[in-house]
Amino acid sequence: MSNNNVRKTQRKNKTKQTIIWPSLDDYFTIDNLILTNQHMLTETGSDITLRVKLMKSVKGDGVPKTVATIGTINTGKGRPQLVFAMMPVKAEVLEKAKQNKIMLVEETTLVPVVNVAKQTSFRFPKESPKVDSIKVENTNLSVAV
Repeated sequence: MSNNNVRKTQRKNKTKQTIIWPSLDDYFTIDNLILTNQHMLTETGSDITLRVKLMKSVKGDGVPKTVATIGTINTGKGRPQLVFAMMPVKAEVLEKAKQNKIMLVEETTLVPVVNVAKQTSFRFPKESPKVDSIKVENTNLSVAV
């Protein structure tokens, strides 16, 4: 077997590894992720596999969207370092980031998460039109008048 085939096999075996994600209560950078995921580095110390998997988790590219970009850290030279948080992003995480002088991304907003019971009652005002049917599918509500 040639030396090239061995490297290709080793590279293939590395792609099935999973990332150890931080908790929902903290924000992180790529450097933090590298420290907790040393097993993801290649033989030469490259972190490209980790970076690709992180960006796929941010964009939802073929995997569920589980990570949000919440801001940047100005490192003094070069491009600012991105700061991430696990989704759904908690208010405490954003507050902690603000206190640590992280410039938050404008799109970072809190989305209220609501628990929905299996049975839900609806109350319409007296002046509402006659409702023929109400249909709930997944998270969509349809009202036929």
